[in-house]
Amino acid sequence: MRQMKVLLAACVMALALTACDDGAKYVVEDDVVVYSQWTVSFGTVRDTIPDADPATFVQVKSWLGHDSLHVFYERDMVPGVDVASLEAVHKPLFRDKNDYYFKTKPMHVVDVESFEIIRWSYGSFWAKDSRYAYFDDYRFEADLPTFKVKSKGYAKDKYHVYFYGGHIIPDADPSTFKPIGDSGYYRDKSHIWFCDDLLEDVDMATFEVDDYDRAHDKKGSYTMEKRDSVEVE
Repeated sequence: MRQMKVLLAACVMALALTACDDGAKYVVEDDVVVYSQWTVSFGTVRDTIPDADPATFVQVKSWLGHDSLHVFYERDMVPGVDVASLEAVHKPLFRDKNDYYFKTKPMHVVDVESFEIIRWSYGSFWAKDSRYAYFDDYRFEADLPTFKVKSKGYAKDKYHVYFYGGHIIPDADPSTFKPIGDSGYYRDKSHIWFCDDLLEDVDMATFEVDDYDRAHDKKGSYTMEKRDSVEVE
């Protein structure tokens, strides 16, 4: 399944299950910490956090809290975080003096002091430090002096094009790679892709996009993953 389809599905799922987190909060009731969140599907959902100490619990954000010993992302404890230096960045990213954390996972950032967010996209982010580039908690090598994040979910340096997720698009020419309008199609001087999937045997000279996921050339029509061959007159 294409990464863009996964992205769209994730966005739909997020809307179906949870509204924005304005209604989320931590509350202390009957000597326990409860994480309360309103969802589209189930209304208000309340989860007890048995490992949290109600006497010392502090809400940092509606999605981030801590007691004297532990840090919690929503309802889950995140091991190894330094409570004293905890800092919320932007949901779902937070940090301490040693590392950055994506939801409940340490990112193992190599150079914490130089780490910077380049662009947020659909609740995910591109970032870099002095050594590596990052997409969420995925770390990858890139030519950092020429690394740039573009709109429509991709980045590039002078050697490679990186699609949503930080993965290289094989054979893409970064100097000529670009999106085709507002569609899901991309092209360089020799190839055409839908998201990060290469379209085989495309006639570059006659290729035209009809809408987001439909296109055609003199050989046939293209709809998402399926190509409907037609006879050329």
